Amino acid sequence: MIRAELVPGFYFGDDAVLVAMDTAGAETVLAALMQASRDGTARLGHGSKAHELVIEAGAADIELRDDGIVWRLDRAKAAEIIELLTAMARAGGAGHHYVEIARPAATLILSRNEYV
Repeated sequence: MIRAELVPGFYFGDDAVLVAMDTAGAETVLAALMQASRDGTARLGHGSKAHELVIEAGAADIELRDDGIVWRLDRAKAAEIIELLTAMARAGGAGHHYVEIARPAATLILSRNEYV
């Protein structure tokens, strides 16, 4: 399960992008990010929404659309998220990490087995 949404007031009163994943979803996002980091792009279908991951210089954006999500990240931001998802996988159980992004909010929350 992978669910991404903009949640008003979620992070200390500020809007945040929440990406809630179960264990399999977190592994899927991690694999797609690793592929995008290597190849420049990756795509994964999950339920009714497709995720497109694009490596783009200077980018740190998550575009939430009705038909899917476009992750535009520079290589450093992709590497940061890969590191965080890898740490979550090693730790097991539930957990989350915060990542600074540019839009549509300043904070991306990567959540594993919490808001599912």
